[in-house]
Amino acid sequence: MPETDWFPGGTLPDRQGYFEVEYDTGETEITRYGILGWEPEENRGRIRRWRGLDPKIEAAEMQRESAVRNNGDSLIG
Repeated sequence: MPETDWFPGGTLPDRQGYFEVEYDTGETEITRYGILGWEPEENRGRIRRWRGLDPKIEAAEMQRESAVRNNGDSLIG
């Protein structure tokens, strides 16, 4: 089963990284799964399903988050 297939929200990824997540509210976003679980911790609703990202998209998301973390105020303008 390719990682880009959808998995039920009750299952957890077998690795840390970025995933596309669909909530029971119908919203979909890219979010991170890490040591503390799904991040950010804000309650956006129940996770209905999730899937892995294309490796290039995941790498771009890692770069974006790193840039925001390292240069947050200057990126805002």
